[in-house]
Amino acid sequence: MKAKYESLHERLEVLQVSLKSLCRFAIALIMVTSIVLGSFTSGAEAALFSRKSDGLSTKEIQTLVNAGLTGDYIADTTDTIKTLREAINLPENAENRAAVKTSARYKINAYVSRYRADHDKGGLYSYTTMSTALNTLAGYYNGSMKRAVPAKTRDRLLQEFDRAEAALAQGR
Repeated sequence: MKAKYESLHERLEVLQVSLKSLCRFAIALIMVTSIVLGSFTSGAEAALFSRKSDGLSTKEIQTLVNAGLTGDYIADTTDTIKTLREAINLPENAENRAAVKTSARYKINAYVSRYRADHDKGGLYSYTTMSTALNTLAGYYNGSMKRAVPAKTRDRLLQEFDRAEAALAQGR
């Protein structure tokens, strides 16, 4: 009986080794597939990383990823508002529509990523107002980047931007 269990134990060990090898192969296959398919990025992502052959410096890449934000809350908020006003006021037949909207999406992501975790800024009225406006615009862009922002939404966003600028001027 003991010999039977030892034989079964040896077979189980061989099966475990085979299963580990199979898992490693599957993981390697998934990684290769994701790298190959990942090289076919969308136009928005391709625009960010398409200049690899130009020999971008680390600082230039960081500037692209940070969407021009500097860390100065007032300057960043003002610049973000300016960029987003340009994006939502863009005529529907503008040639640079896709580029401006892509820039706006990067700006929204960078702004929220930078200031969401900052508890000093998170409690400011200007930040909460900006956050409301950015969520509205990001939700719209995630739904459809092909159409212009509806007039009602655009008017509300412009109102939110005005409130945020007024709050910035008051230091809130």
